[in-house]
Amino acid sequence: MERLESMLIFKKYTVDEVIFKRNENYDSAQKTRIEFSIDKEVRRKDNQMIVNLITRVFENCEEKNYPFEMTIEITGYFEIENEGKDINFEPNAIAILYPYIRAIVSTYTASANINPLILPAINVNALFNKKN
Repeated sequence: MERLESMLIFKKYTVDEVIFKRNENYDSAQKTRIEFSIDKEVRRKDNQMIVNLITRVFENCEEKNYPFEMTIEITGYFEIENEGKDINFEPNAIAILYPYIRAIVSTYTASANINPLILPAINVNALFNKKN
């Protein structure tokens, strides 16, 4: 029978930092386009991989008339089975973590009593390839 389990094992993730600042002077009459950026830091040692994602939503909210600005930093902890030691699992790990970022943003904004923001579903790895 064909093996279906991944050689990349997602152990856990932690929320390292959430910074939220509401823009008191936001003019909701103006149309607002969702703007965000994602940065990554990947560390791999032996069969362990740690992936840190930093997402910034609506940077410089007061200058650009955004309703708020937010920074979210999460870290994912992964294990790689020995057969996969030479495989680049970074794209898979990032794809696993991005939905957690989306959930944090939507939950936090809903709890902050503003219009909840749902970040779009995107191909995060294509985004990083485009950055490079």
